[in-house]
Amino acid sequence: MASTISHKQVASRKLLWVGPLTLIVAALVNSLIRTLAVAFLGVPESFASLQLPSVIGSTIFFVLLALLAFALVSRFARRPIQFYRVLALIALCFSLLTPIMALTGLFPAPGMNLPIFWTMLAMHIITAAIVVGLLTTLTRK
Repeated sequence: MASTISHKQVASRKLLWVGPLTLIVAALVNSLIRTLAVAFLGVPESFASLQLPSVIGSTIFFVLLALLAFALVSRFARRPIQFYRVLALIALCFSLLTPIMALTGLFPAPGMNLPIFWTMLAMHIITAAIVVGLLTTLTRK
């Protein structure tokens, strides 16, 4: 039974509604995380990377990249869902380098502190879960 799940194919037409749904959900969730962090964790609203337009814009940009990657993987990979999950995990690990480097001072981010760091990590991880979860379950044939 497990082998049939990993061989599932993707219904490309479903991307027409799953893609926009994924974009909207990810942007809303990241906006909510940002709002909660500002309200309860003391994250300053003035921190450039966590200003609402920046959060929404970067979420849309990177989710669009994830959608493009999913479309390419679903077109060319033998086991697209399994391959995409591995690819997304690798991409998530690389995306976490930015907040880590900002916290350690290797990447210039004036005002970076632990609450901002944890907020950014939460946004990256939860967005990855949303993207991978929606794309790999709602687009199956």
